[in-house]
Amino acid sequence: MFKDMVDLKDHTNAWISLDLVPNIGPVTVKRLLEIFKTPGNILAAPISEIKELGILNSAQIKSLAKGPDIDAAAKASDCLDKLGASVIGMGEPCYPQGLRHIEDPPVALYVKGSLEDLQPAVAIVGTRSPSHYGKDLAQRMARDLSISGVSVVSGLARGIDTCAHKGALEGISKTVGVLGSGLDTIYPPENTELAEKIAHNGAVITEFPPGTRPDAGNFPRRNRIISALSTAVVVIEAADRSGALITARLAGEQGKMVMAVPGAVTNIRSQGPHHLIRQGAVLVRDAQDVIMEIAPQIKGFIKDSEEACTTGDDIIDICAGHAMGIEDIAKELNIAVVKLMPRISMLELSGKIIKVDGNRFISRSTNG
Repeated sequence: MFKDMVDLKDHTNAWISLDLVPNIGPVTVKRLLEIFKTPGNILAAPISEIKELGILNSAQIKSLAKGPDIDAAAKASDCLDKLGASVIGMGEPCYPQGLRHIEDPPVALYVKGSLEDLQPAVAIVGTRSPSHYGKDLAQRMARDLSISGVSVVSGLARGIDTCAHKGALEGISKTVGVLGSGLDTIYPPENTELAEKIAHNGAVITEFPPGTRPDAGNFPRRNRIISALSTAVVVIEAADRSGALITARLAGEQGKMVMAVPGAVTNIRSQGPHHLIRQGAVLVRDAQDVIMEIAPQIKGFIKDSEEACTTGDDIIDICAGHAMGIEDIAKELNIAVVKLMPRISMLELSGKIIKVDGNRFISRSTNG
């Protein structure tokens, strides 16, 4: 039997083996885990016992009885060891919270790097053939978000994705690259070195086991992970029908914020963002715009002790007499912009400060 051919007590082997069983998707795995608790227990359970549960169809029972390809599971496990990577199974404590609530979460995530302290996070996506303007904007926005304490998620593809990752690496926060292939096949190949840097400053992740090629159908599927890991998705330059717009659509379905950067009406790369804006996406110009929009949602990531360091009165005093920019206020209070923004947002909503000249603020009592 299968349980005699592989060590199911080994965490990595068990999850890889379960992930490689055909016809067994996330909904089924979730139900089986509720009963058997671990992937090893699922694979070791007598088929007669699983049949009696009445939750698997005939094809699933047949697949589970046959088990995964033992050689493929062993190769995948060895590959993860050589890469210094790990596997995180559905339902485990370190499984990303954002993936737990989507319709079809990955049964397993293959991870090189660390997903700890990822939140708050924003996804930046767009065309694989951006203009110089788009490249510069993506890199600058990602850098500024990272400096402000916001992680950046993208797909490690050519173009906007690559620029977003590079920009994030210039900051202080994490960046996560989501692959449409196994960890042993970085695509495009020229991003192999970039992927290593990302793994040292965040994580490269995929739902596809080692040995999976970067087939075209994998990329739309991985987009749901990009959006699920993020508080918001920002689209910078994209055609009207593109992978970036698929990510935006998935983000909307997941209840995430969708943002878009406008461009020249004569530029075909502006069609995607303009379409999203017409559909209700938030128009953003830079990282500060993004942070202002997500501020109320990321308040929960700020520790109470950090909140106590900056009271509303402190901000009101700083903005009294003259308008102050976000970064200037943050410097005065010696805190990250991302930790300042929720308080700025609350003060603005309460009418204690008002926005003037873009992202500059002044106390309402001063402004009259």
